[in-house]
Amino acid sequence: GFYWWSHYPISFVFPSTMIPGALVMDTVLLLTRNWMITALVGGGAFGLLFYPGNWPIFGPTHLPLVVEGVLLSVADYTGFLYVRTGTPEYVRNIEQGSLRTFGGHTTVIATFFAAFISMLMFCIWWYLPNLYCTAFSTSRSPGARVTMRKDVIPLAKKAFPRG
Repeated sequence: GFYWWSHYPISFVFPSTMIPGALVMDTVLLLTRNWMITALVGGGAFGLLFYPGNWPIFGPTHLPLVVEGVLLSVADYTGFLYVRTGTPEYVRNIEQGSLRTFGGHTTVIATFFAAFISMLMFCIWWYLPNLYCTAFSTSRSPGARVTMRKDVIPLAKKAFPRG
């Protein structure tokens, strides 16, 4: 399970940030029943809603906090202790580095990159069963496409005939 994350602070471990995007992606698949539209619209929405899905959780971390006479936000203080990609300290480090050329639009670029990767991963995971799960059944008519009809013979019946 979460053995490798057991030393990590629980305030940084939120799988619930994926719920808004996953709901939109499932709704698109339910309404369109088309994997390509779901990949483009739903997968894009999954990546685009990842950052706004963090706001209800990480919004309170912008509250002020005084640590040893220095005024910080809670996000700054936890970002100094545990540097993570979503904390302001990490974003400051990135903006000083190679992403500085984007003119301070790091969040927007990362959001659209997440949308693109979500579209790509949806297509990959959609076609992965086609590569590995087609050997379990064949069609009775040669060259025919296996559909939802009852014309599928399991290979186990061919390999182990009764008698």
